[in-house]
Amino acid sequence: MIRAITILLLCCTLFVACSEKSSTTQTLFTQGERVESGLIWKGEEINKKELIKEYKRVEIYREDFTTPKKSEWNNLGGQWEFKEGKLFSPEAKNRNFVLQKPLPQDAIISLTLRSESEGVDIKFNAWGDGKQHEHGDGYSFILGGWSNRVSVISRLHEHEKGRVENRTKLKKGVEYRCEIIRKGGEIYWFVNNKLFLVYFDKKPLKIEDGQRYFSLGNWKSSVWIDNILIEKLQKR
Repeated sequence: MIRAITILLLCCTLFVACSEKSSTTQTLFTQGERVESGLIWKGEEINKKELIKEYKRVEIYREDFTTPKKSEWNNLGGQWEFKEGKLFSPEAKNRNFVLQKPLPQDAIISLTLRSESEGVDIKFNAWGDGKQHEHGDGYSFILGGWSNRVSVISRLHEHEKGRVENRTKLKKGVEYRCEIIRKGGEIYWFVNNKLFLVYFDKKPLKIEDGQRYFSLGNWKSSVWIDNILIEKLQKR
Protein backbone atom coordinates (compact mmCIF):
# COMPACT_ATOMS: atom_id res chain seq x y z
CA MET A 1 0.00 0.00 0.00
CA ILE A 2 2.80 2.43 0.94
CA ARG A 3 4.64 1.51 -2.25
CA ALA A 4 1.54 2.22 -4.34
CA ILE A 5 1.08 5.64 -2.70
CA THR A 6 4.75 6.45 -3.28
CA ILE A 7 4.46 5.59 -6.98
CA LEU A 8 1.28 7.66 -7.26
CA LEU A 9 2.95 10.69 -5.65
CA LEU A 10 5.95 10.32 -7.98
CA CYS A 11 3.68 10.26 -11.05
CA CYS A 12 1.86 13.38 -9.87
CA THR A 13 5.16 15.18 -9.33
CA LEU A 14 6.33 14.29 -12.85
CA PHE A 15 3.02 15.42 -14.34
CA VAL A 16 3.20 18.80 -12.60
CA ALA A 17 6.81 19.27 -13.70
CA CYS A 18 5.95 18.49 -17.32
CA SER A 19 2.99 20.84 -17.20
CA GLU A 20 5.13 23.65 -15.83
CA LYS A 21 7.73 23.05 -18.53
CA SER A 22 5.05 23.08 -21.24
CA SER A 23 3.52 26.33 -20.00
CA THR A 24 6.96 27.90 -19.90
CA THR A 25 7.94 26.93 -23.44
CA GLN A 26 4.54 27.83 -24.87
CA THR A 27 3.97 31.07 -22.95
CA LEU A 28 2.73 32.94 -26.00
CA PHE A 29 0.08 30.32 -26.61
CA THR A 30 -1.15 29.98 -23.03
CA GLN A 31 -1.94 33.69 -23.03
CA GLY A 32 -4.76 32.97 -25.46
CA GLU A 33 -8.29 31.66 -25.22
CA ARG A 34 -9.18 28.57 -27.21
CA VAL A 35 -12.18 28.98 -29.49
CA GLU A 36 -13.67 26.80 -32.21
CA SER A 37 -11.96 28.65 -35.05
CA GLY A 38 -8.51 28.75 -33.45
CA LEU A 39 -6.83 30.63 -30.64
CA ILE A 40 -7.59 34.20 -29.61
CA TRP A 41 -4.16 35.52 -28.75
CA LYS A 42 -4.10 38.05 -25.92
CA GLY A 43 -0.53 39.08 -26.50
CA GLU A 44 2.50 40.06 -24.52
CA GLU A 45 5.42 42.37 -25.10
CA ILE A 46 8.48 41.07 -26.93
CA ASN A 47 11.68 42.98 -27.62
CA LYS A 48 12.14 42.85 -31.39
CA LYS A 49 15.88 43.43 -31.17
CA GLU A 50 16.25 40.54 -28.72
CA LEU A 51 14.46 38.24 -31.17
CA ILE A 52 17.08 38.70 -33.84
CA LYS A 53 20.20 39.61 -31.87
CA GLU A 54 21.96 36.43 -33.07
CA TYR A 55 21.26 37.26 -36.71
CA LYS A 56 22.54 39.63 -39.35
CA ARG A 57 19.91 41.25 -41.61
CA VAL A 58 20.79 40.92 -45.31
CA GLU A 59 18.56 42.72 -47.79
CA ILE A 60 17.58 40.50 -50.74
CA TYR A 61 14.60 42.34 -52.22
CA ARG A 62 13.10 45.81 -52.17
CA GLU A 63 10.14 47.24 -54.12
CA ASP A 64 8.50 50.64 -53.69
CA PHE A 65 6.57 50.43 -57.00
CA THR A 66 7.92 53.77 -58.23
CA THR A 67 9.33 51.92 -61.24
CA PRO A 68 7.83 48.45 -60.67
CA LYS A 69 9.71 45.37 -61.77
CA LYS A 70 6.77 43.71 -63.53
CA SER A 71 8.77 40.68 -64.69
CA GLU A 72 9.43 39.68 -61.07
CA TRP A 73 5.75 39.05 -60.37
CA ASN A 74 3.31 36.39 -61.54
CA ASN A 75 -0.40 37.24 -61.61
CA LEU A 76 -2.52 34.12 -61.05
CA GLY A 77 -5.62 35.82 -62.47
CA GLY A 78 -6.71 38.57 -60.11
CA GLN A 79 -7.10 42.28 -60.71
CA TRP A 80 -3.69 43.69 -59.86
CA GLU A 81 -2.25 46.91 -61.25
CA PHE A 82 0.60 49.33 -60.61
CA LYS A 83 -1.01 52.66 -59.85
CA GLU A 84 0.10 55.94 -58.24
CA GLY A 85 3.43 54.45 -57.20
CA LYS A 86 1.81 51.51 -55.40
CA LEU A 87 0.32 48.10 -56.13
CA PHE A 88 -3.48 48.24 -56.24
CA SER A 89 -6.16 45.55 -56.27
CA PRO A 90 -9.90 46.32 -56.36
CA GLU A 91 -10.73 42.60 -56.36
CA ALA A 92 -8.84 39.36 -56.91
CA LYS A 93 -11.08 36.49 -55.74
CA ASN A 94 -8.04 34.88 -54.09
CA ARG A 95 -6.01 34.89 -57.32
CA ASN A 96 -2.67 35.87 -55.86
CA PHE A 97 0.12 38.13 -57.07
CA VAL A 98 3.28 36.05 -56.57
CA LEU A 99 6.85 37.29 -56.22
CA GLN A 100 9.12 35.04 -58.28
CA LYS A 101 12.21 35.62 -56.16
CA PRO A 102 12.38 32.79 -53.59
CA LEU A 103 12.36 33.48 -49.87
CA PRO A 104 15.14 32.31 -47.53
CA GLN A 105 14.17 29.90 -44.75
CA ASP A 106 14.54 32.55 -42.04
CA ALA A 107 13.65 36.10 -42.97
CA ILE A 108 12.04 39.42 -42.16
CA ILE A 109 9.30 40.55 -44.53
CA SER A 110 8.05 44.13 -44.29
CA LEU A 111 5.29 45.85 -46.26
CA THR A 112 2.74 48.65 -45.97
CA LEU A 113 -0.96 47.82 -46.37
CA ARG A 114 -4.04 50.01 -46.68
CA SER A 115 -7.67 49.11 -47.36
CA GLU A 116 -10.26 51.55 -48.68
CA SER A 117 -13.08 49.10 -47.96
CA GLU A 118 -15.27 49.21 -44.85
CA GLY A 119 -14.61 45.51 -44.21
CA VAL A 120 -10.80 46.05 -44.45
CA ASP A 121 -9.75 42.41 -45.25
CA ILE A 122 -6.13 42.54 -46.47
CA LYS A 123 -4.04 39.42 -46.87
CA PHE A 124 -0.62 38.16 -47.89
CA ASN A 125 1.16 34.82 -47.81
CA ALA A 126 4.72 33.70 -47.16
CA TRP A 127 6.57 30.42 -47.63
CA GLY A 128 3.92 29.14 -50.01
CA ASP A 129 4.39 27.10 -53.16
CA GLY A 130 3.29 29.98 -55.40
CA LYS A 131 0.43 28.02 -56.96
CA GLN A 132 -3.29 28.72 -57.02
CA HIS A 133 -5.10 27.93 -53.77
CA GLU A 134 -8.56 29.03 -52.71
CA HIS A 135 -7.85 29.44 -49.00
CA GLY A 136 -4.25 30.47 -48.46
CA ASP A 137 -0.74 29.46 -49.49
CA GLY A 138 1.96 28.57 -46.97
CA TYR A 139 1.54 30.82 -43.95
CA SER A 140 -1.31 33.28 -44.48
CA PHE A 141 -1.50 36.65 -42.76
CA ILE A 142 -4.97 38.20 -42.85
CA LEU A 143 -5.50 41.70 -41.49
CA GLY A 144 -9.08 42.58 -40.59
CA GLY A 145 -10.53 39.55 -42.34
CA TRP A 146 -14.12 38.37 -42.57
CA SER A 147 -15.57 41.90 -42.61
CA ASN A 148 -13.05 43.15 -40.06
CA ARG A 149 -14.01 40.57 -37.45
CA VAL A 150 -10.68 38.80 -37.04
CA SER A 151 -7.01 38.89 -38.09
CA VAL A 152 -5.15 35.57 -38.32
CA ILE A 153 -1.98 33.67 -38.99
CA SER A 154 -2.75 30.26 -40.45
CA ARG A 155 -0.81 27.38 -41.99
CA LEU A 156 -1.75 26.03 -45.46
CA HIS A 157 -5.45 26.93 -45.03
CA GLU A 158 -6.96 30.12 -43.66
CA HIS A 159 -9.62 28.14 -41.78
CA GLU A 160 -7.02 25.92 -40.09
CA LYS A 161 -8.11 24.90 -36.57
CA GLY A 162 -4.69 25.70 -35.16
CA ARG A 163 -4.60 29.25 -36.48
CA VAL A 164 -4.05 32.17 -34.10
CA GLU A 165 -6.40 35.16 -34.01
CA ASN A 166 -6.45 38.80 -33.00
CA ARG A 167 -9.89 40.44 -32.86
CA THR A 168 -8.71 44.04 -32.81
CA LYS A 169 -10.79 46.19 -35.16
CA LEU A 170 -8.82 47.80 -37.98
CA LYS A 171 -9.71 50.98 -39.86
CA LYS A 172 -10.44 51.84 -43.46
CA GLY A 173 -7.96 54.27 -45.00
CA VAL A 174 -5.23 53.70 -42.41
CA GLU A 175 -1.77 52.53 -43.43
CA TYR A 176 -0.49 49.52 -41.50
CA ARG A 177 3.19 48.72 -41.58
CA CYS A 178 3.49 44.95 -41.21
CA GLU A 179 6.67 43.12 -40.31
CA ILE A 180 6.99 39.34 -40.24
CA ILE A 181 9.94 37.78 -38.44
CA ARG A 182 10.46 34.08 -39.02
CA LYS A 183 13.02 31.95 -37.18
CA GLY A 184 12.50 28.26 -37.91
CA GLY A 185 9.04 27.42 -36.62
CA GLU A 186 8.59 30.72 -34.78
CA ILE A 187 6.64 33.41 -36.64
CA TYR A 188 6.13 36.89 -35.18
CA TRP A 189 3.86 39.49 -36.78
CA PHE A 190 4.34 43.14 -35.83
CA VAL A 191 1.90 45.86 -36.94
CA ASN A 192 3.09 49.47 -36.65
CA ASN A 193 5.97 48.23 -34.47
CA LYS A 194 3.69 46.46 -31.98
CA LEU A 195 3.52 42.68 -31.64
CA PHE A 196 0.24 41.62 -33.19
CA LEU A 197 0.27 37.82 -33.44
CA VAL A 198 2.62 34.88 -32.88
CA TYR A 199 2.47 31.42 -34.44
CA PHE A 200 4.58 28.42 -33.42
CA ASP A 201 4.79 25.62 -36.00
CA LYS A 202 5.99 22.23 -34.76
CA LYS A 203 6.46 21.11 -38.39
CA PRO A 204 7.80 24.24 -40.10
CA LEU A 205 7.31 24.64 -43.83
CA LYS A 206 10.65 24.24 -45.62
CA ILE A 207 11.99 25.96 -48.71
CA GLU A 208 13.59 22.71 -49.90
CA ASP A 209 10.07 21.28 -50.16
CA GLY A 210 9.04 24.08 -52.49
CA GLN A 211 7.54 26.34 -49.79
CA ARG A 212 9.54 29.38 -50.80
CA TYR A 213 7.30 32.07 -52.26
CA PHE A 214 5.79 35.34 -51.07
CA SER A 215 2.44 36.44 -52.48
CA LEU A 216 -0.19 39.13 -52.07
CA GLY A 217 -3.82 38.11 -51.84
CA ASN A 218 -7.23 39.73 -51.97
CA TRP A 219 -10.86 38.68 -52.11
CA LYS A 220 -12.86 41.79 -52.98
CA SER A 221 -11.43 44.68 -50.98
CA SER A 222 -9.93 47.86 -52.40
CA VAL A 223 -6.33 47.27 -51.34
CA TRP A 224 -3.12 49.27 -51.69
CA ILE A 225 0.34 47.77 -51.08
CA ASP A 226 3.67 49.57 -50.90
CA ASN A 227 7.30 49.44 -49.72
CA ILE A 228 8.04 45.73 -49.67
CA LEU A 229 11.33 44.75 -48.07
CA ILE A 230 12.64 41.21 -47.64
CA GLU A 231 15.73 40.51 -45.55
CA LYS A 232 17.46 37.21 -44.94
CA LEU A 233 18.25 36.38 -41.33
CA GLN A 234 21.80 35.12 -41.34
CA LYS A 235 23.46 33.68 -38.25
CA ARG A 236 26.32 35.86 -37.03
